[in-house]
Amino acid sequence: MSEIRLEAGIVTGDIAELSRFYCEALDFSVEKVLSLSQGEVYRLVRDAAHLKLFQPTDPREPAPPPDVWHERVGWAYVALLVDDVAGEAERVLAHGGTVLTDVTNHRPGACYALVTDPDGNVLELLQETSEP
Repeated sequence: MSEIRLEAGIVTGDIAELSRFYCEALDFSVEKVLSLSQGEVYRLVRDAAHLKLFQPTDPREPAPPPDVWHERVGWAYVALLVDDVAGEAERVLAHGGTVLTDVTNHRPGACYALVTDPDGNVLELLQETSEP
């Protein structure tokens, strides 16, 4: 059986800017660029994490985000497992993202921060240690 892999996808109105953010702030690299009749796709990769950015040929105005990220039913965030959640959150801020939730210890051996990219998409930066 071949490997099954889930790739998150983000629709954006500025693929170059969002790609720059993910590459500079979160160490992704552009694996492939595809031009389709519907728009353009950038496939980004960081270790085992895969992310697709899609800019439609005719992008619509984005819907306003809810006041609280978890009030929207459906996919609301993606988690990125990292070794240094505080350092990653600082880099997100330095490159145009925001921090919704500062680094928080939420269970033994794990801490997280919730951040957004410049388009307002929510990411959980999750750091887990080998502790129970």
